[in-house]
Amino acid sequence: MSAVFGWIMFLCLASVLLFNLFYMYPLKWKEKKFILGVKRRKEFKEEETAEKIDTIVAGCHKQAVIITIVCFVIAALLLLVKGMVMQTFFWMLFIFIAIFAGMVPYITGHKEMMNLKKALGLKSGENVSLVDLKVSGKVHTLKPLWVTIPNLAGFIPVIVALLFDLKLISFGGNRIAGSFITTTVIGTLWLMGLLITAFAFLMDNLKNEVISPDSDVNANYNRAKKKNAADLNTAFLWINVLYTVAMAFGFLLRYSDMLMMGGLLVYIVLMFVAVFVFIHYSKKIEARYLKETELVTDDDECWIAGMFYYNPKDKRMNVEKRAGVGSTVNFAHPGGKLVGIIAAGTIVMTFLSLIWVGLVEITPISLRAEDSKLICHQLRDEYVIPFDDIASAEYGDDITKHTVIRTAGVGMDTLLKGKFSVDGKGCTIFLNPQTKAFIRLVTKSGQTYYLGGLDAAETAAAMSALENR
Repeated sequence: MSAVFGWIMFLCLASVLLFNLFYMYPLKWKEKKFILGVKRRKEFKEEETAEKIDTIVAGCHKQAVIITIVCFVIAALLLLVKGMVMQTFFWMLFIFIAIFAGMVPYITGHKEMMNLKKALGLKSGENVSLVDLKVSGKVHTLKPLWVTIPNLAGFIPVIVALLFDLKLISFGGNRIAGSFITTTVIGTLWLMGLLITAFAFLMDNLKNEVISPDSDVNANYNRAKKKNAADLNTAFLWINVLYTVAMAFGFLLRYSDMLMMGGLLVYIVLMFVAVFVFIHYSKKIEARYLKETELVTDDDECWIAGMFYYNPKDKRMNVEKRAGVGSTVNFAHPGGKLVGIIAAGTIVMTFLSLIWVGLVEITPISLRAEDSKLICHQLRDEYVIPFDDIASAEYGDDITKHTVIRTAGVGMDTLLKGKFSVDGKGCTIFLNPQTKAFIRLVTKSGQTYYLGGLDAAETAAAMSALENR
């Protein structure tokens, strides 16, 4: 399973790296609206200036190629890392590093372009956005029905999963019924569809860009761009629906970690295919209207490093990206500041969570009988069960013979801890599945535990102490 996860992460990172290389560092800059985050102007096409820009662009492209190759080599080495938790930690850490490293040539190139612009005497204006009153607010291509149908279709497997976990319907004695793992996974996928829908409407309501004195040109240009974005988000929705249905069938007929990983791989591949189709048509649209671009509003100073938009005079919260595709927030807007804080907090919490998970994996567990209590210890005393509260206890030699599904807690190759479902019945687990030996306890209150120690001997010793008691 960890090998499949590694290849999924490798393919995802490879796609992102190649996308950044070819989309953020194009050598044919004269065909683009932006050159390393700076708006293309007629002055840039003058022979001497054009040669300087060629040098800047070629240098950034070369640096990006070197960084991409190095990242590919490191990513290939990460495939050799063993263990799901260690793979997750190193992959997440490396993805952040690789994404930042891929931006370095863009940031330095943007700085060089801004210096060149100043040397040419091209000063930024008042950062005033142009508005075509004839088409303002009238160009929309996303039809509500396009996003309503897939969301309704995706809700059907959610209902089926809920009925399954409530045991109102059954599928061949599936042992995970009642664990609500099926409802959780399928419901989460459906909620992702709602997020895609919200993003689709956000893109459709972006402010219309003014590129020409001709209102018809502006209308057609924005209509083409928004139609392309609407098609992408609609494709995302249907891919999400198909994946939701496939996962629902997989869970209901036979739960499998490999099934989840395989389905996730196909899901990611289809998503990337949709993105590349979107990029293809985006390039065609920009090429079609390249000669129509006559108006230039100079707001380059509002783009920090050519990637982050900060303009207090602009009341919009969302604007079109200059690096990559889609939209970004105006960090001068109150909502944009909130998004920035949440994003920074998410990154910090992600790394803290990975560090905690790493500690959990490398810290051995122990199970001991002490002071008439059974104590499960790892980073702390996780569970303390008085002997007097135990109604029954039995020893088992192989936990792998049972169907174990995690509902809330830690599920690793070397540690199961938290709330689980065993053979379709809810319980609390604290053991190393590789040790296999376990003690099944039932308390007088009806709570069931599956407990194990560092090894089979420690588990057997705890069982012996219970029997003596």
